[in-house]
Amino acid sequence: MARVPQIGSGAQGRDRSGARTIKRVLVVDDEPTIAQLLKEAFGSFRHDYAYEVEIAHDGAEALMVLLLRKFDLLVVDMYMPRMDGLELLTQMRTHAVRVPVLMVTGNQSAQAAADAISAKIFAYIPKPLDLARLDHIVALALPRSRTVSGPTPAA
Repeated sequence: MARVPQIGSGAQGRDRSGARTIKRVLVVDDEPTIAQLLKEAFGSFRHDYAYEVEIAHDGAEALMVLLLRKFDLLVVDMYMPRMDGLELLTQMRTHAVRVPVLMVTGNQSAQAAADAISAKIFAYIPKPLDLARLDHIVALALPRSRTVSGPTPAA
């Protein structure tokens, strides 16, 4: 699993000391070129945050990472070996992991979109990826999130 900080620019996403707020993103895709493209895209976004991007290559790997660390956003491929994106969302609910999810897929069917949306994702993004659209959707998703993934402590 690769872990490379990607830095955005701007002033709104700064803490009281003036340091840039870091937003942690987990990209989950079994295609290495797509995962790398997504990681690099976060380096070009200008959302006033520094981005720390990690990559998982399937849902099973992603679930293990999510149970250990907190993230502000997930970008998840819908269809992958071992555990697909929809099963990952089911497992996240089982383990009380909450984080906004952007679902990416090459499947253009209306049923695939309906399945993803009914799983309560933030957005459904078809492939081939339109990076300008992704940039806009990420900007909408992040202000609502505050590093909330990981298991919810028992009361």
